[in-house]
Amino acid sequence: MYKLLKAGWFRLKKDTIFFLFMFLSILIAIFTLIKYKTSWGYVILDEIMNEFITYIGLFIAIFVSIFVGKEHSEGIIRNKIIAGHSRMSIYLSNLIITVIAAIICELIYIIITLLIGIPLFGMLRMNFYDFLLNILCTFLIIISFCSIYNFITMICSEITISTIINILIFIIMFILASSLGYIVHSSKYINNTYIENGVEHIISQEINPNYPGDEKVELAKIFYLAIPQGQASELMRSNDVIKLDTIPLYNLIIYSVIIILIINSIGLWLFSRKELK
Repeated sequence: MYKLLKAGWFRLKKDTIFFLFMFLSILIAIFTLIKYKTSWGYVILDEIMNEFITYIGLFIAIFVSIFVGKEHSEGIIRNKIIAGHSRMSIYLSNLIITVIAAIICELIYIIITLLIGIPLFGMLRMNFYDFLLNILCTFLIIISFCSIYNFITMICSEITISTIINILIFIIMFILASSLGYIVHSSKYINNTYIENGVEHIISQEINPNYPGDEKVELAKIFYLAIPQGQASELMRSNDVIKLDTIPLYNLIIYSVIIILIINSIGLWLFSRKELK
């Protein structure tokens, strides 16, 4: 495993797509800060810090498809097996390298956001414990994304096909997260409110005739948290100026761990039986 990780890290340091990924992370961080600075709304740095996680899944999909896909197209996987490496080691080493690459890009975004954002928007509102919890959730969501995309790419030998499939998976997850999130956060009541200094004050309250019902909301919540994009959307929502009806972050951790274990278990089982060309 160590030799595979060392070889993977060497490839990563010379990979053009990885450097493009990092460059885009820098641009997105700067663009996001400018966007919020020029907005008319009340903004806190906590909101900005987690915004990248809501669409990093698309960049990870492209990166993993190409980076891991090259191992199929260039016969690297077959050479590794001939050299005596187990399929499990090959599968997991690719997963670990892609996770490292994605986390590096996410950290670049967070560091730039904090370095430039603190002078512009002030310090984070969250305490140190919540900050660490946010980082843990972010990393687990990234591992979930990488697990799904690595699974597809290791099973599918064609770079073009695996890239298309992974991008489609992200688009489907994005649409599902938006639709399910709307149901999950449906309120039983319609509140007449006003906002003062980032705090929502309720003036009056009435029953919402379009509320889907408790059972439908709970079922939607399960599917919402079962996809990494849903978790990413919820993590972003948890740091809004108005924290209303947010799901506890430890729920995201539980669902992420379950996804990671299930996807990689299935992936390892299928890859161990895959016929390599």
